[in-house]
Amino acid sequence: MLLSATLALASRIAVADEAALPAAPNRPIESTADQRYCDNDGKAGLCDVLSPTGPPPAEGYPAIIVVHGGGWMSGDKWTVEGYAKLLAKQGFVVINMNYRLAPAFKFPSQVDDVRAAMLWVKSSAKRWSIDLSRLGVFGYSAGGHLTALVASLADEPIERQTAASDWPASDERWKDLPKIRAICVGGPPCDFRTLPVDNTTLAYFLGGSRREKPGTYVAASPTAHASPDDPVTQIIHGDNDIIVPIKTSKEFHAAQIAAGVDSRMQVMPGQGHMLTFLNPKTSEKVVEFFCDVLK
Repeated sequence: MLLSATLALASRIAVADEAALPAAPNRPIESTADQRYCDNDGKAGLCDVLSPTGPPPAEGYPAIIVVHGGGWMSGDKWTVEGYAKLLAKQGFVVINMNYRLAPAFKFPSQVDDVRAAMLWVKSSAKRWSIDLSRLGVFGYSAGGHLTALVASLADEPIERQTAASDWPASDERWKDLPKIRAICVGGPPCDFRTLPVDNTTLAYFLGGSRREKPGTYVAASPTAHASPDDPVTQIIHGDNDIIVPIKTSKEFHAAQIAAGVDSRMQVMPGQGHMLTFLNPKTSEKVVEFFCDVLK
């Protein structure tokens, strides 16, 4: 709960200085709360849609799915509402989603929820005037991990995708998923393969230690799935992050570069995990990146 409250406060501070943003159109927006994107019980299946007001462009708006943090076990879409509003004011339709939380729901429930939100965006594209060829995803912390993992797995063989899903290989939803064109991830845990084999710190999420669930630790690691067709990626990480060490992002970035991916790394000097989320330069970089690649 403390982490969620801190994220919420940080979000509101981080996006306060809109004048510093590129072009900063600051368009009027409207918010449609608590849309049910899937049949998950309670809040887990809900999203908010924030969109510019007025007549949409002929080609539609680019869209961004926003995925909150909270260690996969806490958090809510309201904690990243500030980022969602900021992106909507820049001319994006923003889908700010909840997802099922550990330990009641373990991996890969959260991964499938991001995919379910993608399917909902596709089915709702006409309603919200969305151009599906310009779909991005933004997530911070655990949300950054889910974002990076879904995007990195999207071009992998079906057996790799199903290792990080409860959907069977024969599920028609695989063929219906829209393509992610760009992702921005902040402070993301990217590789669980080198954790001590008997460490149970992440058992609440991954279902056991690495010795007990070796395949799960590989399946859940975005770095393990870096490949040439991954979408353009912006990584943001504080170099003083002791919650999620920057090493994990640097190695993910290096793996993407080695695969030929357009991968960009923004290091926040002297910043920790929460200070990076709080820093206005983070929100500026998020907006700058998506404006660059989706507009």
